[in-house]
Amino acid sequence: MTLSVSDQCRSCIAILQEVISAPPHPDRSGNNAINLLMREELDRFSLFVGNIGALHQPESPMSIESRLQRAHDVLAHILGLLDDLKEVTGELLDIVSGKREGFVSVVDGTDDECGREISEVNELQEEISGTVTRLFRISTLIQRAAPTDVFAKALSRNKYHFNDQFDISHVGEKYPKLATKDSAWLRQRLGRAITQRRHYLSYIQDHREKLADPLNHHGKSGGSAYKPQIPNIKQSLGSKPTLDRESLPSFFTKATTIATENLAPELNFADESDPDDARSYTTISRSMDGDHEACSNVRIPKLDSLRTDYGKEFECPFCFRIKKFKSERVWKKHVFSDLRPYVCTFPDCDSPYFGDINKWFQHEMTFHRVSFECFLCSKFFNQEDKYTLHIKREHDETLDDGGEQAARDLSRKPLAQIPATDCPCCSDWSTRLEEQVIQTSGSAPTGILAVTPTVFKRHLAGHLEQLALFAIPIGVSTDANDDSNAAMEETKSKRT
Repeated sequence: MTLSVSDQCRSCIAILQEVISAPPHPDRSGNNAINLLMREELDRFSLFVGNIGALHQPESPMSIESRLQRAHDVLAHILGLLDDLKEVTGELLDIVSGKREGFVSVVDGTDDECGREISEVNELQEEISGTVTRLFRISTLIQRAAPTDVFAKALSRNKYHFNDQFDISHVGEKYPKLATKDSAWLRQRLGRAITQRRHYLSYIQDHREKLADPLNHHGKSGGSAYKPQIPNIKQSLGSKPTLDRESLPSFFTKATTIATENLAPELNFADESDPDDARSYTTISRSMDGDHEACSNVRIPKLDSLRTDYGKEFECPFCFRIKKFKSERVWKKHVFSDLRPYVCTFPDCDSPYFGDINKWFQHEMTFHRVSFECFLCSKFFNQEDKYTLHIKREHDETLDDGGEQAARDLSRKPLAQIPATDCPCCSDWSTRLEEQVIQTSGSAPTGILAVTPTVFKRHLAGHLEQLALFAIPIGVSTDANDDSNAAMEETKSKRT
C-alpha cells in the first residue's frame, strides 16, 4: 500500500530530527558539521512541506493528492522523491547513531594527483540536499501551473473589510497635487488600489497559514518562514471599500539619478496644422539627479535577511511561493510584480492593475498618451476631440457610417515627448527640470518643457511604487536609495 504524501513527509521530518538529535559518537569526528547541515535541510524541507500544504490528509481539498488528481504522473514523482528522501535519511541515521560504519570511497585522480576520499556520509548529505531541491522545483511547477489569478481571487473574497478612506487620504497627503477636487477620481483610484493590496496580502497570508496548519498543529516544523507583519486593519478600520468605474480593476482580459552632463535639451516644434497645437518643446532625453524619491520607511526586506534561515530558497512574503534570486534587482522586480503598483492614470479606464512597468506604460502610450496625424491630409492634433472635429468638418463626405472611430484608430500615434507638467502626482518635477536646464545651458528652456516617454515612465512609476509600498506594514529596514523598478531601470540604462 502506497503511503500518502502527508505520511511520507512526517516520516522524513521525524528521521531528519533523529539525525540532528543523535548523540555524538566518541570515535567519529564531524558530528557538528553533520548536525548543522541537516538542520538546514530540515528547515528547507519543512519550508517545502508547509508552503505546499503537504501535511494535509489525502481527503482534504488542500492536500497534494486532491490538487493533483488530474496529474497522477506528477503525484507519483513527488511520492518517489519522498520515498528516496526517507531511504537516504534513514541510511544517514544508521551511520550517525552508530548502527553501522559509513564506507569511504577513493576517487581516482590524474597522473599527477593522488586520488581523493569521499565518505558515504558526504554522499548521503549531498543526496538529501539534491532531493529537497528537486522537491522545490516540483512545487514551483505546480504553483506556476495553477490557472487562478491569485490577486483577483483575493479581491473576490468578502472576508476582508478595509476602510479605503485611510489610504485615499494618504494619497492626497503624500502628493498634494492629487488632493484637489479635479483629481479626486485619481486620488480615489490610487487609494483604493492600496486598500486592495492590503486585502491581497491578508488573503495570501491566511491561505498560507491554512496550508501549513497541519504542520504547525503537529509541531513538526524545523523553522519558520518570514511573514509580513500585516496589522489587524479589519478591526481598526470598518467598512468594506466601494468601487466606482474609475477605480474598478478588470482582471479578465514599470525618475531617477543621472549625471548633469547627460541632460541635453533640444528644441522641437509641433506641426502647425492647428493653431492651438503649435507648441515648441524643450525635450529632455535623460532624467536628472534626485528625480526618484526614496521611501523613508522602506518595506522591502533585503535578500540576505530572507535567505539566512534557509540558505538557497526562501518563501516570498508577498506571494508565499518558493523563490530563489541572485540579485536585489530581480528580487525587487518580483515584489512589485506581486503588489501590482502600476495603475492607469487616465479617467474612464477599467484596465487592470499592472505588475509589469513596461506593460503598464505601453497601455498608457497606446490608448491615452497619443496624438493624431490625419491619415487623409497629414494635419497634426494633440487632442482627440479637436481631431474628431477636424474629420467631421473636412472629411465627413469621405467617411462611411461609423468611420470616425476607424479614422481615430488609423491616425492615433504615441506621443514622442510628454510635458513634465503632465505628471499627475507632483508639480515640482517640471520646476526642478527647468532649473537644471538653466544651470546646464545658461538660459531658460524655450516653450514647453518635455521629456521622452522613457523618462516620464520612470518618474511616474516611482510615484506609483511608493504608494504600493504603503500597503506593506513597516517591519524590516533596508536601504532607501534604490527600492523601485524605476530606479533599477535607470541604473540598467546607464550600464548599456
